[in-house]
Amino acid sequence: MSKRDLTARKIIALAYMHRYGWIVVAFGCIAVFNKKALCIMGIAFILFSVWSFVGYKCKWRHIYCSYQNAYHQEMTPYTIRWHKIKKSDAYGMPIIFTILGIALLLVEIIN
Repeated sequence: MSKRDLTARKIIALAYMHRYGWIVVAFGCIAVFNKKALCIMGIAFILFSVWSFVGYKCKWRHIYCSYQNAYHQEMTPYTIRWHKIKKSDAYGMPIIFTILGIALLLVEIIN
């Protein structure tokens, strides 16, 4: 296996972590800290939105591959065309997750 293949696999693994893995980690934390479920999900949503936004602005390759996965395309870590990512996805998704995260934290504070 070449170094390029290994790097591509790491980028794709990070893309899957960005797309699906954070949900598994959040539910694992909820299983451990059951009484603070809303707080944990709120924090997870906000962290995910920050990760997505910063990754898009800094043009991280695994974020591009994550969007490719969302668009049901083959992940290409070495052929990146940022102009193909919809601005509504790049900015809208982090905004929505931030709002949901803040709402969950507010519900936790009120209760």
